[in-house]
Amino acid sequence: MADGRGVGVGDLDGDGRLDLVVANNNAPPSIYVNRLPPAGWVRLELLGRRSNRDAVGARVRLTIAGRTMTRWVEAGSGYAAQSAFPLHFGLGAARRLERLEIAWPSGLVEGLEGDALAARLSLGRAWRLEEGSLTPRDRRLAAVPASPAAGGGGH
Repeated sequence: MADGRGVGVGDLDGDGRLDLVVANNNAPPSIYVNRLPPAGWVRLELLGRRSNRDAVGARVRLTIAGRTMTRWVEAGSGYAAQSAFPLHFGLGAARRLERLEIAWPSGLVEGLEGDALAARLSLGRAWRLEEGSLTPRDRRLAAVPASPAAGGGGH
């Protein structure tokens, strides 16, 4: 049995399911690939413009089926490990996003809801959102491929 010292969470194989990497003391890392049946998901990679580039400190709220989930972009997420920066939302059987709100470290708060959100953000994809891109004047969302590179590791 290895002496685990830290754990990182991320989608290593780009399938929308979160996997684990455990940093072990004086031993290779242990990698646990999630093989549960697929479910709905969306992954958001934030890119700060006025805030810091990695959007560390940003808060994202995503509402589906009347329930709101909150995720924070954080650095130093654990001892001897760092989880992936993109924020992963498991959606289960839900098929429609209702509301998205991002509170950036700069103080800017922006979001989309209803049909405007559904038309721009689909499930089962990784999306890159730039600070200021959801303002009423310009609501662009840039899709990025759902790949291990999009879901994993540092910047």
